Amino acid sequence: MRNLKGVFGCVFISSMLTGCASVQEEYNEQQQGSAAVDTTLVQAQDIANSMEAEPYILKESGCYSLPALLSLGLSRNPQTRIAWWQGQQALAQAKRAEAPYFPTVVGNVQANHNQTGAILNQPTTKVDNWGPGLNVNYRLFQFGADYAGAESAAYALSAANYSENFTLQTVVFNIQIKYYQLASAIAMINARQSSLQDAIASYQAAEKRMENGLAPKQDVLLAKADKIDAEYELQSAEADRERYRAELATAVGLSVSNGLDIDINFNDTELLVEEVEKLMENALQNRADILAQEELLHAAEWAHWKSERERLPAVNLVGSVNTLRYRHDSNWQKNYGLGVNLTWTLFDGFDKQYKELEHYASMKVKLFELHKKKLEVLQEVWTEFHAFRSAKQLLSSSTALEKAARESLKAVRIGYGAGLNSLLDLLSAQKTLSNARLKRISAQSSLAIHWAKLAYVAGQIDVDKYQYGK
Repeated sequence: MRNLKGVFGCVFISSMLTGCASVQEEYNEQQQGSAAVDTTLVQAQDIANSMEAEPYILKESGCYSLPALLSLGLSRNPQTRIAWWQGQQALAQAKRAEAPYFPTVVGNVQANHNQTGAILNQPTTKVDNWGPGLNVNYRLFQFGADYAGAESAAYALSAANYSENFTLQTVVFNIQIKYYQLASAIAMINARQSSLQDAIASYQAAEKRMENGLAPKQDVLLAKADKIDAEYELQSAEADRERYRAELATAVGLSVSNGLDIDINFNDTELLVEEVEKLMENALQNRADILAQEELLHAAEWAHWKSERERLPAVNLVGSVNTLRYRHDSNWQKNYGLGVNLTWTLFDGFDKQYKELEHYASMKVKLFELHKKKLEVLQEVWTEFHAFRSAKQLLSSSTALEKAARESLKAVRIGYGAGLNSLLDLLSAQKTLSNARLKRISAQSSLAIHWAKLAYVAGQIDVDKYQYGK
């Protein structure tokens, strides 16, 4: 596209020298180009209409896997639509930046009445004419300012594409986090239900021993209080489940309802076996937001270069073609003009000087924003890598703790029935098992969440395997 400038100049000169008919053909070609742009706009509008759905309401209940929620979220979450339209804005700006590579053609129709007054024995003359015409202006050269503007817009478009990718990764990450939180809340309910069953069993055992005269009433009351506390914790866990269900629905882009249920699966946390240094290096190369900021820096550099060149002269090719018909003449008069001019703004109130300073400052801001972002990413990868390793160890320890607590409760319950252990021993073992269950679920959820965070901060979330836009 950028090499067409000289070609257009030659074509334009040839068309001007061949007269009105050739200029009309060029005008027709411009009209065909406009039709192609209109077709592109129609296609974009068709895509937009397919994406302009209201927040989706589930009409049927069902269990959704994590991949199904991710595919649904990529097509339904409003953030993905915002990112898509921002990309379309950047695309339009990039195409507009290429406009200086084409001539500007303005069509006109004129009607003139001219009168020259009498002077020095010359009579008053009146001339009436009318007819269509074309005016063409084409900038041939301005020390690369047009090239720099197109390059800046192209880098901005690339940055918008990377930003869209990062938005998609962020949507995937948020859905993963909310999915694991809801899965953890459901697992917590199951754990609370198991704890309630243990409390009920202890309460029944205390009642039986009291009926047999082997335990005081205080034991029954203490076991009953423990059962009521387990019921309270179960209700609290159910409230947490509904809160996380609503947050998951929002992350996906759905209207929250009881129909949104999930298949619980914590086993898709594939281990990231790379060393932390390798992850940090990959993050700087793969993070879409880092790549976007690098492209924005390049765009700012070209914008500054363009502002420097705009202070220099511009060489323009100008021309006009018209055909006129006079009132008392049946023939059409054909006219054309062709010329080259040089324009140089010598003083404009220091506008261009400060514009150059503005773009230079913007370039420096983008540079240090990139440095700042890289430092933040390195910190995030380091922190999440070690949190992920710690979560793996915590899950292993909590699983072993739950197994030991279950065996301990079983032994103490047998001992309590035989009169070898007190009710306090039984309730203590029961509480230990309940806490062990919660620790195991918390560690399981923590491992899944830190895995998702590590993949996100390291730039390893792949959105292409989900059905984006379908």
